[in-house]
Amino acid sequence: MPLPYDAEPQADMRAELAQHFAGWASPVQKLIAELDPLTTNRVKIHDIEPLSAFVKGRVALLGDAGHSTAPDLGQGGCQAVEDAWVLSNMLLTTNLSVADALKRYENARRDRTANLILKARKRADMIHGKDPDLTEEWYQNLAKEKGDNIMNAISNIILQGPLA
Repeated sequence: MPLPYDAEPQADMRAELAQHFAGWASPVQKLIAELDPLTTNRVKIHDIEPLSAFVKGRVALLGDAGHSTAPDLGQGGCQAVEDAWVLSNMLLTTNLSVADALKRYENARRDRTANLILKARKRADMIHGKDPDLTEEWYQNLAKEKGDNIMNAISNIILQGPLA
């Protein structure tokens, strides 16, 4: 099967992953050892600048269409759910018009999603090798991190939003 147009095959992928994840649990090591570099690809991560508007007329952007972000905070799906929840509540509570509900949705979501895009970008810069020393430090710390702390960090992001 050919690789997608934006994917990069990487013959030394196993060695690079083994170096990054040295000392991690055996299931991680087994996964690295068994991956096939010829059928595994690396897709470049892209995001978009925070948009100043999510609404034009009676059309509203939700999810990645309105705030595509790097996946490094684990919030893509969460933000799409938040968008849908906020938009549906704005539509249910308007007594003026759909246009009013859409503008209130946009105002409610713009700053939160912009903040998460920029936070995810900062994290992506840290963990994807922009500064190799910083990336190495991040992975060393992650190797020692407890799963509960990671889940709590993700939960804290969610609890700062409208579903709290």
